[in-house]
Amino acid sequence: MRSDPLHVLSTTDYVVKHSQSVFINKDKISSILPEISRQFDLGLDSAETGFGASGIFEQDAQLLFIQDAVNFCFWAKKDQPKWQIEFPQGNIINGGNYAMASSFKRALSEKIPVLDAKYLAKLTPRQINHLFRSSNQVQIPLIEKRLENLKQAGEVLLKKFDGQFINVIKQADYDAATLVKLIYKNFSSFRDIARYQGKTIYFLKRAQLCAHDISYLKPAPQKIRNLEKLTAFADYKLPQILREFGIIEYALDLAETIDNQVLIKKGSRQETEIRAATVWAIELIKKQLPNRTAAQIDNAIWLLSQKQPNPRPYHRTYSIYY
Repeated sequence: MRSDPLHVLSTTDYVVKHSQSVFINKDKISSILPEISRQFDLGLDSAETGFGASGIFEQDAQLLFIQDAVNFCFWAKKDQPKWQIEFPQGNIINGGNYAMASSFKRALSEKIPVLDAKYLAKLTPRQINHLFRSSNQVQIPLIEKRLENLKQAGEVLLKKFDGQFINVIKQADYDAATLVKLIYKNFSSFRDIARYQGKTIYFLKRAQLCAHDISYLKPAPQKIRNLEKLTAFADYKLPQILREFGIIEYALDLAETIDNQVLIKKGSRQETEIRAATVWAIELIKKQLPNRTAAQIDNAIWLLSQKQPNPRPYHRTYSIYY
């Protein structure tokens, strides 16, 4: 096992070895490699779309952190329309991370001080409803949780980091793993940890994603180091596509639950097994692509997920962690 400073690999390895409902088919790993390589040839630039980068590192890092505080759960209930926004005028963005990021772009264009920790700490339901206002009368899921997360982000930034996320990065000395630890230890909304058979299981999806997102920003005072120590960002789109390639397999009852879009409880055995298998499927792919980080492979597969024609459903779990 490679270096594991965040304890994600060691703890999820236990889940994979004891899984009852989710299995990794190692023989299918080769099936996805050409698609991943093709995506790398096309580039991962789309992963940066929606950051709203200004070219000022401190400001862009603040924006990325705030966006990652609410970067979760964009799916709609079965047979229901997804939340969507219109920005700029005439351009409809149908849910997902891009719509969320564009909500912040829209707010900045309206001179709303969403980068000000003092504003976030006192954010009201009316203000967050305006921030995420839709173009189709569908409310963004878990809006109350998003309000809690943004208020917490503002409060902790003010109390511990002089209101600026750049100070978190500096305290981490631009080290990816250290930055992840600082994020989840100081901001509880990023503390993506489960329990499985009495053991603590680390995923840290949004905290890791934030550290990786920061690495895209240019120009930067320093490069973010040790990105290779990050793991996959266990969400719902990756296992969906890994299943399409036969790499992840489900027991019959779980497959039926997912295909019928029945909710799976957050923190349940099945949900934890899905996410653990996702992390380790990416690790197995990484062994075949040694010059790529797990995060880069994650990005490539996520981009592939946006192009898949009519894949089977992904698992539905109401969670603030992905």
